[in-house]
Amino acid sequence: MTAEDCSDAYLPLPVLLQRGVRWFSDELVSRLKAAEVAPVTSAHTTVLAHLGDDASLSIAELARRAGVTRQTMHRAVTQLIDEGLLTSTPGPGFPRTTLIRLTDAGCRRRDVALKILRDLEEELGSQLGSATLAELRETLTRSWPR
Repeated sequence: MTAEDCSDAYLPLPVLLQRGVRWFSDELVSRLKAAEVAPVTSAHTTVLAHLGDDASLSIAELARRAGVTRQTMHRAVTQLIDEGLLTSTPGPGFPRTTLIRLTDAGCRRRDVALKILRDLEEELGSQLGSATLAELRETLTRSWPR
């Protein structure tokens, strides 16, 4: 095996994707701190990003949209409720269904985090080129095999 064989080009795709996720996550935490906004984890950002200002969704629906298990989503939602960023109310239908909604504080934190993520995406676009970034975004939004 040569040094060239160990280059980043030969790393498994999940490793390369994780590097990108880590960059976004680290920068988000750093910039939230600089803005004197309490940080949110990547998991929390995923929850907040899927909720609109006046939308209520079940944990099952949030999990489906985020591509995670209900248990994983339940943990993140519980933490965000404890932080005062989400509320939980009984939902219609199945007795254990609860609807999750953003609080005003949750809306503010989500909006700040999403603005930072848009800024980071612009920075990435300036490095990759806008056409490459648009292609990357389009590629990643296609359906993934199951």
